[in-house]
Amino acid sequence: MPHPDAPANLRAAIAAGLGDASAPWRPMATDGRHRMWLVATQPHPVVVKGYLPEIDIYYAHRWRREERVLDLLHRYAPGLAPEPLAAAHAPNQWASLAMQHVGHRSLADGLPNASVSDRNHALDTSLAAYRRFHDVTRQFGPMLRALAHQSDLDRITRRTLERRYASAFVRLPDPTASPAPTASPRRTAPNAPWDLVDTLVQPLLHSPRRIVHNGFSPLNLIWNDDRLVVIDWETLAVAPPEIDFADLLTFPGWGSPDRMAHRSAAVIADHRLRLDTFWAAAAERSLTYAATAHVRSHRLSTANPRLAHAYQQRLPVYLDWFHLAATEFIRDQATRDRLRATVAALRPNA
Repeated sequence: MPHPDAPANLRAAIAAGLGDASAPWRPMATDGRHRMWLVATQPHPVVVKGYLPEIDIYYAHRWRREERVLDLLHRYAPGLAPEPLAAAHAPNQWASLAMQHVGHRSLADGLPNASVSDRNHALDTSLAAYRRFHDVTRQFGPMLRALAHQSDLDRITRRTLERRYASAFVRLPDPTASPAPTASPRRTAPNAPWDLVDTLVQPLLHSPRRIVHNGFSPLNLIWNDDRLVVIDWETLAVAPPEIDFADLLTFPGWGSPDRMAHRSAAVIADHRLRLDTFWAAAAERSLTYAATAHVRSHRLSTANPRLAHAYQQRLPVYLDWFHLAATEFIRDQATRDRLRATVAALRPNA
């Protein structure tokens, strides 16, 4: 779907905040939830993110959370995230945030063709960025927790986890499906293996929690010289930290799940986290991203075939990750066989 032009009053509000009304705006080619523009201000361009209610009914919550998180990080961890420059909100119409343009090249872009040594360096750099984020969360935990808890949005509960699973089980067979975000998960996907899901969500409900980015994927890590800048802070949450590591480590660009499983276990041990919780997080994240990949490859097949192809390549790897992670919780062969059949049925053209 092509990007719409920015609403005129949004452009005017941001231009006033930046002090440059004449700078041209250009839509950025992004497949994320919100609209993005690159504004050619002088001496450096800026990125404008537009949150629109017709696209996201929770647009105002996400905008407010991201603006406040970026402001705090700019003060106390400069360089970890983009600097916020201007913000504006027209209730029930749009919200917008202008921020520093940190670069075009995400960590995800370079992984598929990277050497083993380059991938190892990229992973080490990613983990260094995460440790810096964790240092900030320890120092400003109460403030960040308050931001994360301003609404029920993005909380990690049984209900939200079941909704993610239900959405994935519906959208993998049908990429045009659009389950209601507040619908009953078991009505949305009545044929899903809910006994298996019950087992998978337990560690995520009972493990220790702290502030998490909740989207710490290579897609949201941008190279700026030799360091990584973390973007997309709108879903900040309080949850088991293993969720952030699952976002990072299950990304298909690192290689096959079998090859990454040992490295992932070592990373979890190094950070003194729980391996069972990591596998539970990896199962949920990988199935959710498999469904997202299927939906976006279908949606972008005409508008952006190159990006659609990238999603098509990620989809089977995410399903392999789901099978590997879920198997960690299964002891009897009959259930393992049923899991294998479930994953096989979720593969497009199965």
